[in-house]
Amino acid sequence: MELNNIINGLIDGIKDIREHNHEYRQNEVDNDLDKQSKLIDKLIELKKQQESDEYNMKVARQLTDIAENIQALVKLMTLVSISNSDDTKAYFMNETLSHVLDSLCNSVDDITNLSDSLVDLD
Repeated sequence: MELNNIINGLIDGIKDIREHNHEYRQNEVDNDLDKQSKLIDKLIELKKQQESDEYNMKVARQLTDIAENIQALVKLMTLVSISNSDDTKAYFMNETLSHVLDSLCNSVDDITNLSDSLVDLD
């Protein structure tokens, strides 16, 4: 909605500039240009906010991945601990656990890199 208002304001501003320029009213043209500049600044801020929102969603997805991997790890460890079969325990420990841990490590690495980039921005 805000984007539509900004675009409509820019369009109206162009019409005003044309009209005032055609009538040789320079003061009005200057005022119209000032309004255009303010609307363009709002548009830039809106874009920055959108980029920030996208970045926050990326971080949220990465944190969700970590939480899901930890949850899978806890469930896996529960299965291992309640299993009576040494073969089943070995399978879970050797096959499944390594994949879950690798995925978790990759997610943690992503968050660490993200954290490092945030520190660099400061």
